[in-house]
Order: sequence, then structure tokens, then C-alpha cells
Amino acid sequence: MRRMRWAPADGPTTMVDHAVPECDDLQVVRPLPLVRFSTADVPKDVRFATWHEMTATALISTTVVADDIDDFAAVVELLDLGRVQLSKISYPPLRAERSSRHIRRSDPGWFYLTVPTGGPLAINHADRQCTVGPGQFAMVDTSLPGVVANRRPVQQLIIHVLRSDLPLRHAQMRPGLARAFPLGGGLGALLVGTAAQIMESADQYSPHDARALAQVLVDLLVSVLAQFDAGVGAASDAQHRLLHLKALDFIEKHLADPGLTPEGVAAAQSVSLRYLQMLFREQGSTIAGLIRQRRLERCRRELREDTFRRRSVAAIGARWGFGDATAFSRAFKQAFGTPPGEYRQRKCARTVNGSARIANPLPHKLVHHRPGKDPTQDLRSSQ
Repeated sequence: MRRMRWAPADGPTTMVDHAVPECDDLQVVRPLPLVRFSTADVPKDVRFATWHEMTATALISTTVVADDIDDFAAVVELLDLGRVQLSKISYPPLRAERSSRHIRRSDPGWFYLTVPTGGPLAINHADRQCTVGPGQFAMVDTSLPGVVANRRPVQQLIIHVLRSDLPLRHAQMRPGLARAFPLGGGLGALLVGTAAQIMESADQYSPHDARALAQVLVDLLVSVLAQFDAGVGAASDAQHRLLHLKALDFIEKHLADPGLTPEGVAAAQSVSLRYLQMLFREQGSTIAGLIRQRRLERCRRELREDTFRRRSVAAIGARWGFGDATAFSRAFKQAFGTPPGEYRQRKCARTVNGSARIANPLPHKLVHHRPGKDPTQDLRSSQ
């Protein structure tokens, strides 16, 4: 974990955490920049103001009201994928309002899908009010005014997608705004789970992966939106990419299963092997080839990690489906240019210098504090 400087306007320089993984000496890969900011890293008397500036710069401009600003404890993690941003936020009770004046000053055109992972959240938006809690999600259009408030501390995951990237008209999306939808076990859960996994594994991706990851999330969001209005149909190419994604997810979860086969992957998606193979060919790969590639990548990762130093090369290969040590060594050398044993010896403990940035800088309004005001005032829905 590397410490990086972040300096808010008219405020003290703050250190934020940036995770950088171990690398090998054959290829230097810069990880995706995951930025983490905690108010615990700044003096108490400027925590609320610094938090407000940080979120207004990195997310959207709002006016925030909180009763307790003397020891404001909040944390935000940001991952920028270009067309899509992901954030995990935790904060105490407050009320955040985005007015028409904010929108006139700056309208980035973000479409938010917010998922509380702890504590309920009240939303007043698009002429509708709702309360959304763990196990649910709600959608917000930042081009429309709204109020978000919480009486208790809350944690949430937010998926930010540019509205212009969604193949849906504004009128088609509006019926789904400010409604509490259950995550369940369907596409909503898959979307949220994928976003959370990307954030948790940010150090395993390079900036070159950002575009593909963003496309995956956009396709899933389009399919989620299509569920809530009969007149909204996801384009066929998006549906194909979604099936491809679900197949990839199944493969990732079963890489250690020696019985994983293309036939089994197709059966798990309830499609024919021929059809699934066609989708993979459209993406420039094959099912068997991808299984082999991902297994080799898992082996390479374990070979360079000290955690697995006592595990033999053959045992690592067997763990990921390569029962024949000779075949494993040959496949590894073909993929990475060196046998696995030599690769392990050449492993280094160097870290890669990286830089993080905060995307979409937006103008913001100075903080206003109204002692004694109920942060959920004007919201009729109870939590």
C-alpha cells in the first residue's frame, strides 16, 4: 500500500492510500489507480470541509448539511474506468442536496446506481421518494434535482455511468429512478457483484483493461434497466456480451475444478456449445483457450507470491488443473517465455510507482452547516 498526496483547495495536503501489487522482472504492469481518502488523515477541525471538497471534486456538486462536524468520520474509495466510475463511501448522518442551480453550473450527465451495504438511505428524486437499504439498489440521474439523506451511518457502493453511453432515451430511464429494487440473485446482483469484485481486485488490472471492464458494467446496467420497463429492450449485441460475461464469470469461479470443460460452461448458461463457441470467437478467443489462459495466469500469480513459497511448482500447477507437471511446464513456457521454476527464481519484490487521479473535477459549493437540523427533513419516507 503506497501513500499519495492529495491537496484540496485552500486546505492541508493529505495522504491517500494507493495499492500497488508485487511484480515480476519480465513485465512491468501499472495497476489501475484506486484512490482512498479518509477524514482520519486530516485534522479534526477541517475534516468535514475536506470531505465535502473531496467528494464534490470527485463525484458531483451538492450542498451538504450535517449536525456533527467536529469529528466527521468518513471514507471514500474511487476507481476510474473512464466511461464508468466506481466508488465505495461510508459517512455519518447527513443531508446532501443537488439543486437546479448545481445542475446549471455543472451537469456531468452521470447515471448512478447506488447500493447501500450498511444502513438505510432516503432518496427524494424525480418526483418520487423511497428508502433503500442493504439487499436493494436505487438509481439516480444527476441531471435531475434530488436529496439523499441518512439518519444513521451508511456505507454504499455507487456505480457511475455516463448517461450518453446508455442506449436508452431519458424518458425510458425515468420510471426506474428513485425506486428500491431488490438485488435478488439476478442481473442486479451480478452487476453489483461484478463492480465490487473489480474494486477489490483493482491491483490485478492495468489501465489497458479499463475500457473492457467499463463495457462489461455498461452492458449489465442496460440489461438491468431493461427489466423494469417492457418497452425498454437491450440491444442484441449487449445481450450477447452479457452471455459472454456470465460464461466468463462461471469459468473464473470454477478454474480450480479439473472437470471444467467447454461443454460444462455452455450447459451452465443453458445454451448450446456451438452457440457459446460462436460468441467466444466473436471476442477473438475460444472457451478452451480462455480456460487454459486464465489457469496459467493464476499459476503465474501464485509463483511470484511469497505466500505460496513453500508450495512446489508442480503443486501449484495441479491446483489449477494441470495434473501433468511436464505438460504444465511446457504450457507455462509457451505462454510466458520461461519455465515456471525459472520464473519463480526470477521473481522480484520491486513495487511499481503509480499515480492516482481523481476523475471529472467539478465545481462545488462551500459547506453549509446548520446545527440541530434533522438531516432527513423534507423526506416523508421513514427509515
